[in-house]
Amino acid sequence: MKIKNIFLTLAVAVAGSACSDWFDVSPKTDIKTEDLYKDETGFQSALTGCYGRMTKDELYGKDLTWYFIEKLVQRYDDTEGNLAGQNTNVYDYTDNDHAKGYMLSIWGNMYQTIANVNNLLTYLDKNGQEVINTPGAWELMKGEALALRAFLHFDLLRMYGPIYKENSEMACIPYRKEFKPEKSPLLSASKVIELVLADLEEADKYLAQDSVNWGNNSTYPFGSFRGHRMNKYAAKALQARVHLYRGNSEDLVEATRLAKEVIDSCGLQLVRDNSKDISMFDETVFGLHMDDMDDRVEVYFNTEEGDAGQALWVKLERGQEMFEANTSTGINDIRFKSGYGFYFGGTKGMMVRKYLTSNEPAYNEKIPLIRLGEMYLIAAEASGDVTYLNALRNARGISSRYDVAAVTEEALDAEYRKEFFAEGQYFYFLKRHAMKNFYGCPESLQGKMSAFQYVFPLPDDEKEYNQQ
Repeated sequence: MKIKNIFLTLAVAVAGSACSDWFDVSPKTDIKTEDLYKDETGFQSALTGCYGRMTKDELYGKDLTWYFIEKLVQRYDDTEGNLAGQNTNVYDYTDNDHAKGYMLSIWGNMYQTIANVNNLLTYLDKNGQEVINTPGAWELMKGEALALRAFLHFDLLRMYGPIYKENSEMACIPYRKEFKPEKSPLLSASKVIELVLADLEEADKYLAQDSVNWGNNSTYPFGSFRGHRMNKYAAKALQARVHLYRGNSEDLVEATRLAKEVIDSCGLQLVRDNSKDISMFDETVFGLHMDDMDDRVEVYFNTEEGDAGQALWVKLERGQEMFEANTSTGINDIRFKSGYGFYFGGTKGMMVRKYLTSNEPAYNEKIPLIRLGEMYLIAAEASGDVTYLNALRNARGISSRYDVAAVTEEALDAEYRKEFFAEGQYFYFLKRHAMKNFYGCPESLQGKMSAFQYVFPLPDDEKEYNQQ
């Protein structure tokens, strides 16, 4: 989808309606936009619409969490479809029948969502302070929108940008800060990082008074359940993620500081029992709610499916190796155990439970995007302090008898592989470390993974525009 066309059908949520109900807004007529932003409820709906849009299949409702991005690291053993498990078709970025179509739809939908966020920011500055009457609400919305814009651009960079430590000055993506139809030039990866951090630093100021209510707020319902929103600690956690990504010595110090601040101050604790809390929502710093999840994921996460098909099963022996459950180390790991991390289906193998239905309704329909566990991994990697790595392992059920002695790339790889199954983060770890191999890597690519597999190609029209 061309960015020019994206702005002709900007989607925002209708006030008082579900996130899935949309109407079109034209930046040329702007009449409907003015109607939406005439009161505080309209601003709330527009912001809710941004989060709702992020749950689309092309974004975090499927492709950027448990499907396409996980196919790139060969997670599943499904047997049907153009990206069936354990094959190399997924790395054919030139073929519309395989990966190219996914990459085009991800690009277009990410920038359309950024357009929504930028339109919201425009009206927050234009008349938001006049019509938003709840004390602190304007600042909260402004901070969330800025942090969301940073979040979306950073993930675009992690996909379409270079392996950062190999080529940080490669021109890769535009950073769009205005709601306008004109294209923008590609910026270097290093410049994109600067702009992401600038947005997050500005967001910090507006979110400073965020009370971060993880539960219900009866006096201000729109301030409830902040884990579903880009709250103060989510913005700090994202900053820690970005600093680790850039990775110079100053960045590592800052990543450590921010990760520790989130760990010490956010009020969440590492999950030690995920039998009901299947997505580890109790430690989710930022995630999305998808109210039609059961219907949308049924064909992929359905324990009644047979051995063949689109259902995302994992062969038992592969799962045991992946989680070190074929040794004493991982046998009690809640990320693996039957009825905890996985459902075990007899001859079918095993299926991750994160997107199945929990018998505790409060834990259903969750899409984790930033969890507290990641902050322990960032603190460990950035500082070299192995106590953070072992604290995470112990919380997940690995006995202290099997504590690791040092923070090594191998130890980090093992934990990222286990911690973020079906969440989309493992690919970014491998790319950031320029890993030549990984568990499950196709035989023809073992020892050969490179920028050809890790860097998504730009859409053709973007390349043409930036060559003019």
